[in-house]
Amino acid sequence: MRALIIGALAVASACLAGCSHPATPQLATPCVDLSGQACADNPAADQPPPAVERPAKAKHRSAAVARAALQRKQARAAKRRAALHAAAKPAEAPSVKPVVKPVDKSAAGLAPASKPEPATPASPKIPSPTVEAPANPATVQSEVTVAAVTVAAELAERMTALRVPEAPADTHLVAVLLARPAVRSLADLTGKVIAIDERYAKSNAKITTAMNAAGASEVLLLEGQATAITRLSNGEVSAAVVALASPEAAEAFPKIAGFRVFSVMLKP
Repeated sequence: MRALIIGALAVASACLAGCSHPATPQLATPCVDLSGQACADNPAADQPPPAVERPAKAKHRSAAVARAALQRKQARAAKRRAALHAAAKPAEAPSVKPVVKPVDKSAAGLAPASKPEPATPASPKIPSPTVEAPANPATVQSEVTVAAVTVAAELAERMTALRVPEAPADTHLVAVLLARPAVRSLADLTGKVIAIDERYAKSNAKITTAMNAAGASEVLLLEGQATAITRLSNGEVSAAVVALASPEAAEAFPKIAGFRVFSVMLKP
């Protein structure tokens, strides 16, 4: 207030004086109080007015407007990209489904197709156990007989090979014959075929001579592919020479069930 009063008095004095020159403007004297500090009521003329802070609602409104503008810009960019992508794709022809008309089977003379019956699941095949046919008793008996006679003949040959001659003239051998039950004596073999193994064939003449002397004349000793005891078991012959052994081994030859055993002494 003091500065204003001083300025007004200066203007008034200039007007009264009638000076042709305009009065030189005087700078306002800063207002100071008695302590030498600036007055609080009157701010300095050269200082800018204090900035007025905007309310919080105005700040929020400006941020929302900025976000809305950014969203609109992004939406326009997305539309442009979609339009460019759609223009780059080739135009696809619309798919047309063929129209199938139902066929009247009665008019065409065709019988309606029967509905397929549901297939029944096939039962798993269980392999049937293999049942072996029972063996023929006659065959089994024949095999047992062949095995027994074979073992007895080998035993007789071994006994003969181990025998020590009691004298130089003790070189007699015995032909062991096995015949069917119908043959009761050697004479019943007259004119019969007698089987013999190939290993004894070199003694055929001696065996034939000994059997003629024992009453079996005109016998025929016949070799074959099968063993003599096998041919006898099969019924091919009436008798068979199964071993040539010493008298002791021939006497120890075992009895075979279903056959008769004969011994014929051979001359040296």
